Amino acid sequence: MESFVIFSLIRIGAALLIFKWPLFGVLLSALLDGYDWDYLHTAKNFNYDLYQTWDKAMDVTYLTVAIITVRHWKDAVAKKIAIFFYSLRTSGVLLYFLFQIKPLLFFFPNIFENFFIWYLIFTHVSGGHIISKSRAIWGIVIACIAIPKIIHEYVMHIKNVQLWYIVDFNFIDKTNETLRQYMNWIGWGSILYIIPFITALLIATRYQKKAEEL
Repeated sequence: MESFVIFSLIRIGAALLIFKWPLFGVLLSALLDGYDWDYLHTAKNFNYDLYQTWDKAMDVTYLTVAIITVRHWKDAVAKKIAIFFYSLRTSGVLLYFLFQIKPLLFFFPNIFENFFIWYLIFTHVSGGHIISKSRAIWGIVIACIAIPKIIHEYVMHIKNVQLWYIVDFNFIDKTNETLRQYMNWIGWGSILYIIPFITALLIATRYQKKAEEL
């Protein structure tokens, strides 16, 4: 229980950083979300069901801080999309708390986190805040962000396995679990996040100047 208290303070502290440094804070929060299992599941008297509930509560905490900062965004369409994705995810987490049915989370994917991160990266890369008034451009951007996340959620919550059980990118040493974890983070991270994010950025930045001129 002491480990949960310590990690709760760490994760809440990281979430609060989002108010001051949104991109850094949310990336740190996401990183901690990925790492806490490695430390907590080895704790004495570890309870898996308790961990799942605690983890989702910590997720909602930093996502809620993130959605509060969205009010500063200048792109009205991006704001509406962010609010929709936030509402979708938090509704799913609430249902999970009520019924403790993990596959429910697949139908309420955490696209908000990815969209939030992507939009902040867009503003840093392009120097602008308005993406596009074109529905086609927005459709492509959302598809690039949402589809890989939905695939990831399907593997986690429906298949209930880690991605590397499907394709293992650790071609160096199959017996080294630490190496396996990092190699698969790089491999699957590139497929599901880095490449789609860059694709969406290239498309959005191409039309960003036209949008701000309108």
